[in-house]
Amino acid sequence: MQEVQAIKQARGSGPAARGLKGAIGRAEIPNLIPLTSSWLILLLIVSQLLFVFYMTFVPGLPTDPGWTLKHWTNVMHTRMLTKVIPNTVVVGFGTILVATFFALPLAWLLNRTSLPFRNTFITLMAVAVIVPGFLKAMGWIMLLNERIGLVNKAIGALLGIARIPLSVTDNPWGIGWVMGLMLTPTMFFLVSGPMRALDPALEEAAEVAGNSEWSITWRVSLPLIWPAILAGIIYTFMTAISVFEVPALLGAASGKVPVLATELFYAVRPSGPDVADLAYGAGGVYGLLIALPSLVALYFYLRSLTQARRYEVITGKAYRPRDIDLGPLKWLGLGFVGLYLLLAVILPLLVLFWASVLPYLQMPSAEALSKVSLVNYRDLLAAIGGMSILWNTVILTVSVALLVLFFSLMVSWVVVRTQTRFAKTMDIIAMLPHAIPGLAFAFALAMLAIFVAKWFPSVPFQGTLGIIVLANVITKIAYGTRITNAALVQVQADLEECAQLCGARNLTVIFRVLMPLIKPSLVFAGLWTCLLTFREVTLTLFLAESHNRVLAVSIWQLWQSGNVGTAAAGGVIMVLVMSVMVFAMLKLAGGILIEQRRVGLTNVRG
Repeated sequence: MQEVQAIKQARGSGPAARGLKGAIGRAEIPNLIPLTSSWLILLLIVSQLLFVFYMTFVPGLPTDPGWTLKHWTNVMHTRMLTKVIPNTVVVGFGTILVATFFALPLAWLLNRTSLPFRNTFITLMAVAVIVPGFLKAMGWIMLLNERIGLVNKAIGALLGIARIPLSVTDNPWGIGWVMGLMLTPTMFFLVSGPMRALDPALEEAAEVAGNSEWSITWRVSLPLIWPAILAGIIYTFMTAISVFEVPALLGAASGKVPVLATELFYAVRPSGPDVADLAYGAGGVYGLLIALPSLVALYFYLRSLTQARRYEVITGKAYRPRDIDLGPLKWLGLGFVGLYLLLAVILPLLVLFWASVLPYLQMPSAEALSKVSLVNYRDLLAAIGGMSILWNTVILTVSVALLVLFFSLMVSWVVVRTQTRFAKTMDIIAMLPHAIPGLAFAFALAMLAIFVAKWFPSVPFQGTLGIIVLANVITKIAYGTRITNAALVQVQADLEECAQLCGARNLTVIFRVLMPLIKPSLVFAGLWTCLLTFREVTLTLFLAESHNRVLAVSIWQLWQSGNVGTAAAGGVIMVLVMSVMVFAMLKLAGGILIEQRRVGLTNVRG
């Protein structure tokens, strides 16, 4: 570090200082590749959002000339106002109610109390995230359906009733129930950090004033973490109205419970083969209608942040978060945590596994056990479409992870390390895919593919794996930049100045200096991106054709065609693969972190 000290001393005054300062200044100018890469991905994000708006005024195909307002007038019909929008609102708020009902007590129990096995339960909450929503929906259909539901049959046999009118299908509240269970872990982790950071002095003051533990939690703790709760509610609502696969499986595909996401999907990808039925302009209107509530919700969230001082709980005074002793109520707390894990993970996966080893779904019995076999697993590869589907899946997950890491690192380097005028704007644009539903981006890319097919027919884009890769890169870039931004902030710029003084270019500094130092963050971001891409259904299904199908799409199509056992076997395989990926993520990230600590300790001793 002596060279850096010499640089800092030389920056004081005199000709030598001015010459050295000019050299350092030239070295700090971003080179072509980081800046070009950053602007490329950011311009792609903005252009896709503008494309959705543009499609609402196009008469027919995206390449047709002229403009019209007929799509707005056609979409705003009686069915839209009486069924689609009310169903979407019910699904959104139903999801919020279920997720909040489970997430807030779970966050309090696992972060503020002395509940036994807290770390184990937190790990299980993280594992619950990896189970794809459409697999949970499949499990709940087999559990609670008037015709085939195992729970319905068990209750009917117990009460002597032929038909039990209890179902999660064909009603918006059933969709909200499944999606609420699916999104509870997300809200849980959004609330857990602020809840754990609460200063116990505030609660102790309320306790001295004579308030009970429950009154303190309701009147002191929860109001102080209101921004985190609001962020969780907004994110849950945004996700609920943009998810396609769960509403489609639970009744929207049949037209009984239409929501905005399914209307957009089936406007552009109708079930019939007639191209004349494609309603691209209507799809653009649906895309905007999905995006607008998210932007409105974000506005109110930003408004709440303007009063941030009301929620300040960490000051210059030292404090230690305290755990509330539940006493005998710990058994009630354990029961609540177990109830959520049972409903959200255990029951759907158990019934999925049960269906995968049977020729058809039936109640557990001695006769059913005699029919257990692995036939569905044996026939799975042929049913999904052969090895090409698996290769597509591998190529998709790996390429998306590498591209997201590359572009995230380029954007973060420009934002954190340079004095570029538009650095803050870049960071905001990189977060847009986190605020705008991914289905809108998928729609815009589908329209772009039509343009490319007409004006550049030799370019392989429409119907290829590349369009799915691009859609996933755009929607995952927000996750990547959050991780790389935080990682780069932790690395002092002195290390880069040393390399620049030795003549290293910025790319050399990034790949030879920065990347080894933030290796744990990059490994975690890469594996997490692989996991998100592997379980993604909405984007891939929207852009899928015969030559670019992946495993998730094939399982979806098997279920839709009535091959319940084979689809269940594919779902079990997906969960097993994702479990291995999570285990590898934890082991690799932990191993790299231990290795870096050893290296750091050796350097300190040296």
